Amino acid sequence: MLDRRSPVSLYRQLAHNLLDRMRTGELPPGADLPSENTLSHEYGVSRDVVRDAMAVLRAEGTIVTTRGRRSSVRRTTTVEELHAPPAARITVRMPTYDERHRLDMLEGVPLIVIHTDEFESHHPADRVAIITPPEPAGL
Repeated sequence: MLDRRSPVSLYRQLAHNLLDRMRTGELPPGADLPSENTLSHEYGVSRDVVRDAMAVLRAEGTIVTTRGRRSSVRRTTTVEELHAPPAARITVRMPTYDERHRLDMLEGVPLIVIHTDEFESHHPADRVAIITPPEPAGL
């Protein structure tokens, strides 16, 4: 349960507790989370605390919320290996609204940007692993 004497806020404790329930399989990928009202009663906290905990999990990309439906545990996605060209500059930032919708990204997922002299490409960080060329021998 939650420790009201802890220096950690109640909503962060609740978010951590829900993450633990996901890790143990009690809330597997694709499962609906209990309603705000149920969580509020179960943990003895206000619905505002529950909403704040859900916002943390949503921002981390752990849960998905669709208007008019319960939040659910995010399903894992297949990770594609992407080979970065030599001398590419790789940065990470949060996507714009348009980028998020164009790339079908969940809220809270960073965007990987690969820059070269010839092109710039954008990739959702939860769906790619960047592979860089090996270091030349002898360096």
